[in-house]
Amino acid sequence: GRPPQSKLEAPTAPTQHNATMAKMTPLPTNKYLLLLSIVIGHSLLGGYYAGTRPEGAGWRFFSWHPFLMMVGMVGLMGTATLTKKRMGYTNTKLHGMIAWAGLMSSYAGFYVIYQNKNTMGKDHYTTLHSKAGLAVLVGSTMLGMAGGVFLHPDFGIDKQNGLIRTGHKFASRGMLGLAWLATLSGLQTLIGEDDVKGLLFFAAPLVLAAPFTLL
Repeated sequence: GRPPQSKLEAPTAPTQHNATMAKMTPLPTNKYLLLLSIVIGHSLLGGYYAGTRPEGAGWRFFSWHPFLMMVGMVGLMGTATLTKKRMGYTNTKLHGMIAWAGLMSSYAGFYVIYQNKNTMGKDHYTTLHSKAGLAVLVGSTMLGMAGGVFLHPDFGIDKQNGLIRTGHKFASRGMLGLAWLATLSGLQTLIGEDDVKGLLFFAAPLVLAAPFTLL
């Protein structure tokens, strides 16, 4: 008869996490650098453009709000997401650090608009744009804390849990997508609904980067 298979030869079923990782490939360097140039360039140029709208308004205290939010949610958060797609231990740690830097920049932008409205005697959270922005800040903070506690590659308490990893990934990208939409609604408020050309020009880099960053 056929001899029994030894324990050393017995096949082991791959974990859900390992099976998922096997299907993924790191983002190529050339594509990574191209996408970085789009999100970082757009955050700086688009942030300055939004900060100086309406046309002729120039740079003022309010201008720091769109600029810092663009740097935080488009430039740094976009970079964090793309860096995670490079995969590996170092890129995972960089992902977390860059994402928190983006969140700090966004909180600085939140402080600017909060103080500006107080100075002008306006109410807070009266528009869909402001409510979306607040939701993104709160949601991103919670996701960042959960990522650090559960998924940090050094001390995460459940870093191999495939369900938590998947939930963190898609919830974070959902928050980032909402943030990018909020930048468009904010610009629309500044330039007016009739300036379709300006809005499309501003949206173009986000549309180009979105399939590779958010999906």
